[in-house]
Amino acid sequence: MSELLKVPLLASPLLPAQRRQRIIDFLHRHGAATLHQLARSLRVSMSTLRRDLDALADEGLVDRTHGGALLRHQQYSTFEPEFAAALELSPQEKSLIGMVAAESLVPGQCVIFDSGSTVLEAARAVAARNIEILAVTNDIQIAQILGTGSALRVHVFGGQLRPGSNTLVGDEVLAGARAIRADVLLFGAHAVTDGVVSETSSEVAAVKRALMQSATSRRLLVDSSKFRPRVFMSVCEVAELAEIITDDGAPQEEIERIHGAGVKLTVARRPA
Repeated sequence: MSELLKVPLLASPLLPAQRRQRIIDFLHRHGAATLHQLARSLRVSMSTLRRDLDALADEGLVDRTHGGALLRHQQYSTFEPEFAAALELSPQEKSLIGMVAAESLVPGQCVIFDSGSTVLEAARAVAARNIEILAVTNDIQIAQILGTGSALRVHVFGGQLRPGSNTLVGDEVLAGARAIRADVLLFGAHAVTDGVVSETSSEVAAVKRALMQSATSRRLLVDSSKFRPRVFMSVCEVAELAEIITDDGAPQEEIERIHGAGVKLTVARRPA
């Protein structure tokens, strides 16, 4: 049984109206979530959660997706949760994905670390391994974490700090990306949909595309909640990637698309 389903139920169960309001509040904060994420947050059974989501969908408040739900509002294609909110989603899965990504690196490589909560976990794991690599990033927090590894050399792109985040964007980042050649890019995305990787912001998408052009091996790190409806700006086709690292909750149809594109799929799992 999944660890996510082992969370004990609340001693004093909420009324249906209270549970549904908590679901709406959660989706207002995050935009979208998987069933497992909602069940973990509310500490309710999956059957209860499905009934609540069906009721909210009937009221026109949410849209059901394969394995999850998203808030029904016109701005979803540009909705972006705060970084602190993103950290709350799938922490165990992101940690596992980050560790798998870190283990794939070898000493002597030049590795680009894009911004994002899952790439942040990869940076933590790389710093813990303390292997001799040249790390390049456009994320201030990731740079600080990588800097704790004595064997790592860390280069930070110049650029403009994006409001409300640790991410550097703009022409300086784009120029910096064009000036280097890296062995590996570790990057995240807001959504993976029907074989397309997308982002809510055009400036963030532009940086990701530039970083892709600078790396020989492009590795996308996304937890299963990122397999959701497409958002505003396309970044790339899945077929342009070398590898996708995710958890075991990814939808089967997306897994089949990844395999059909000839892209390596790595599923991060807890040790048996």
